[in-house]
Amino acid sequence: MDTSYKGNAGKSVMAFIKKFEKHGPRLPGSEEEGKAADALVREVKIRTGLDAKKEEFVIHPRSGVGAIPYLGIVSYTAAAFYFFSLIPAVDTAFGIAAFALMTLMWIFAAAQVFRYQTWFDFLFKKSTSNNVIAELPARSGKHDFTIVYSGHIDTSWNWNLAAYGNPAKMIPLTVTGIVCALAFWAVTGVKAIGGFSLSEYPLLVVIPIFLAVGIFPLAAFLSYKKEKASPGAMDNLSGLGIALETVGYYKDHPEKIPDNLRIVFAGMGSEEAGLRGSFAYVKAHFGKEDDDMLIPGKTYVVNIDSVADKDFFEVVQGDIWQTSFFDKNMCDMAFEAMAEAGLNPKRIYNPIGGCDSTPFHKKGIETVTLAAQNPTATDYYHTFRDKSERFGEGVLADGFEAVLRFTDKIIAYHNKKGV
Repeated sequence: MDTSYKGNAGKSVMAFIKKFEKHGPRLPGSEEEGKAADALVREVKIRTGLDAKKEEFVIHPRSGVGAIPYLGIVSYTAAAFYFFSLIPAVDTAFGIAAFALMTLMWIFAAAQVFRYQTWFDFLFKKSTSNNVIAELPARSGKHDFTIVYSGHIDTSWNWNLAAYGNPAKMIPLTVTGIVCALAFWAVTGVKAIGGFSLSEYPLLVVIPIFLAVGIFPLAAFLSYKKEKASPGAMDNLSGLGIALETVGYYKDHPEKIPDNLRIVFAGMGSEEAGLRGSFAYVKAHFGKEDDDMLIPGKTYVVNIDSVADKDFFEVVQGDIWQTSFFDKNMCDMAFEAMAEAGLNPKRIYNPIGGCDSTPFHKKGIETVTLAAQNPTATDYYHTFRDKSERFGEGVLADGFEAVLRFTDKIIAYHNKKGV
């Protein structure tokens, strides 16, 4: 494979990152995210000559992962009710209220935080976000298959537990918070059902006090301050820039792809708010009679998310929380492409959260996510330290080469299927 383009590609993607860093943190549904989407439309035109369009959708930014501090606040409110219920002169309704509040909280957490559902979105302030889409039509005038290159526009709130102190403690502290909140839920249930008195069981005060302390990491998990949010150089201007550079490369080098292939650039909005942009993209384009953007067997989605840590090139094979395990053929081809580029890749599953491949996978679209990110907790993932000064052009060039090698394999794979 001719790799003479790599150096220029790395420079181009880094220039893109530095340009868009100037927008500052681009929280889901924020004014800054909106301005970045407008700028991306212009950038697509500059880099590729293609006319991009925005596809607007409604979100409730803090109804998913952004709601984690509220879990701590609700737990402390329930704790206040619980301790009131231990006072002999106070009505036992406080104990029942504590249990009911904790029960509702865990139903909410299971649906919204862990599974990215929208059942309780109505409880949160809504906003709008945008996907930015551009198409490179097939040269023949009729496409037989489509490859979508995607990356997300938005950035994350600052994860306090990773940004301050030892980031290695973030996961243990978060797990402690969850376990203590679950244990406290059990205690409120025992009290609500048993109705016993403090004089009978004095430990009913001592144990919940310790549990309340343990819940604190949930309340302190992230900061809503915009000025402390992540600038998102790695996550995910790197992936967004590589996706755009890939489309631009094929626009400049049409001989590298078959005449019957359509290529799509997709800049996704509000990934950090529960993959809302990719879900909106699927809703807008899947199963429509007049829209063949997403056809199982004929559409392949290459999601690129966080390419900055040169020693940690990875094929993300699925999202455990979303019970989403991506197409084996796509995972294998991506791994082979990285290996052939000399990147010593790994295969991983997202242990928490999710990535933009999941909504496509759930509709039977063949997809996979590519990354180059240290999978352990760091002080720059989802924090104010995620800046371009931390990494160089070389890792971006390597990521770009891997995507092109992967594209060659997707084309050969599709042709072999003969769909």
